[in-house]
Amino acid sequence: MSNPHPIAAAAQPERPFTGPVGWIEGLGLAAVTLLNCLSLYLRILAGRARLDVPAFAAALRQSGLSILPAITLVALALGAILGHQTGSLLQRFELPQLVLLSITYAVVMELVPILVGILVAGRAGVNLAVRQATLSVSGEVDGLLAMGIDPIEYTLGPTLLAMMVMSFAFAVWASLMTFIATFLWLSMVAAVPPALFLDAFTTVIKPADLLEAIGKPMLFALLIALIATVNGTAAGRDPQGIGAAATRTMVGAVAAILVADLAVILLTRP
Repeated sequence: MSNPHPIAAAAQPERPFTGPVGWIEGLGLAAVTLLNCLSLYLRILAGRARLDVPAFAAALRQSGLSILPAITLVALALGAILGHQTGSLLQRFELPQLVLLSITYAVVMELVPILVGILVAGRAGVNLAVRQATLSVSGEVDGLLAMGIDPIEYTLGPTLLAMMVMSFAFAVWASLMTFIATFLWLSMVAAVPPALFLDAFTTVIKPADLLEAIGKPMLFALLIALIATVNGTAAGRDPQGIGAAATRTMVGAVAAILVADLAVILLTRP
């Protein structure tokens, strides 16, 4: 006999940061996360706290060393593409120095930092979001709080530091690989004098430009980590939120990288 009163479907667990003011709550969590991490690093420098070295080493492997071959391959391919395109432009224009100056500046200041930021977002950012979402879904965050452990410092403290260190290293490495590939292509294929290429680099790139080019990937890493933490926490107790956290982190990180890069350009070169 059929039941005249069917059992109601189980309600889906409500996720955090939803509703009209959800984005404000997310920004608040990002601000608290940043302050907690800065406080942790200051206490480590003052000798009042210690860095979780095993977690930091694991974060270095996850956020950096595992994507080193991919970054190297992409940087070399980018250098070869730029070399080919630059060689074609040099054949059409009578101002080779101007062409080299423009392309050199674009590569160092824009292409390489954005490339590093996107690759770090795709590996380290998504991994951090999935880890944070898994802790939230499984209830481990509540367990950490019950033991008196700050979940943000536990999950993000070592990871954020590792992401910034590896972003710095990747910016230097990717720039080097890109310019080696471009230099070899222009010298061997396009018959561009090596002195002309080196002169263009030293003319257009100043020490302040190098600091900006290296600093931008570190800024991107900070934004990626905050976005990953917010999206991972937003999964709540819903298992389906893990995949959604990874997707939102990747999309949000790419958007944040481009907006932050534009902001840096407007502030440093009005």
